Parts: sequence; C-alpha cells; structure tokens
Amino acid sequence: MSYFTEILAETSDGFRALDVDVRDASDLDSLVEMMQAAGSEDGESVAVIEHEDEWFGLVRVCTDNEIRVFLSDLRAVELSPFADIFADFLDSQPDAYEAEPEEEFGLEEEPAGDDEDEDEEVEMLEFDADAEWGGDAEIYADRGVLAADLIEQVEKYRSDPARVVAHVGETVGFADQLQAAR
Repeated sequence: MSYFTEILAETSDGFRALDVDVRDASDLDSLVEMMQAAGSEDGESVAVIEHEDEWFGLVRVCTDNEIRVFLSDLRAVELSPFADIFADFLDSQPDAYEAEPEEEFGLEEEPAGDDEDEDEEVEMLEFDADAEWGGDAEIYADRGVLAADLIEQVEKYRSDPARVVAHVGETVGFADQLQAAR
C-alpha cells in the first residue's frame, strides 16, 4: 500500500499545491515550518497524508498560526513512517479500555463453568483500538465540516480514507487541487 502526501496553501485565488515533500519533516514543528515557509502569508495551509485503505491525517495551519491536527486511525499512524510527526498525539492517546477492579464487575461471583461463554462475550464487546481517531475533530468546523460529520465519515468509510478527505476538500475548497495532485 502506498502513501499520498500533499501540502496545499490557500491564496486569494483558492488553494494551490506547494512544492514541499511532507516526508522531509522530522516532527510536527518542522512540518508546520515547511508549510508556513512555502505558503502565502495571508492564507491557510493544509497537509494531507493518506495511507491507502488505512488512514489519513490532516494538518491545518490557520491564518492566526493556530495548528490543528486530525488523524483517522491512531494505531495505524503509530505504525507508519509518519509516527514521529504525530508523536504528541500518539503519546497522549487515551486508553481504549480502562479496566475496573474485578470485584466491581462481579467476576469473582460467577460460576467457573461459564468461562467459555464469558470469553465469547468479551470478544464481541472488545473495543477496536485500531479504529480510534485522534486530534481535533473540529479541524474545519469553521469552514463547514462539523466534528460529528467528520467522525461519521471516518466511521462509515474507514477503508476509504481518500473518500473522507475528498469530502472535507469539497466543503473547504481544496478538492480539485488535491485531485489534480494525485
């Protein structure tokens, strides 16, 4: 599976692709510096990173230099060559499941013969940690992509991250330039 990366900067004429390679960034700060140096001073910029059929990441540098990041699948990002860029988001990842003491679940009181049924139930109820998104789901809420809509798109099209990025791009205004860069 391949990666697609692109940085787009907003100008008075809309977004344009920048001649900057995301893979040259060693961390989020260096990526943001690259985006700011190559972009226009009066507009925003966005870095798009996609791993085919797995995950995507958006890094937005707003006009006031606020940095916003959204990652569709933290576990997949952690295993990718881009993990260093998003290390701050991966390190602060909440635990997918925080176990309570056994006595609160009443596990000590259940008969020993129900172990097989219990294992089946636990498997069905396990949280899919590979599907946990992270960062700021309101990354483009001010431009029409509500957090609930973004999360719904991520969950609905988990195996098609390009579709979700295209949805964001259509709403924000960079879809044509992103498609041309592909």
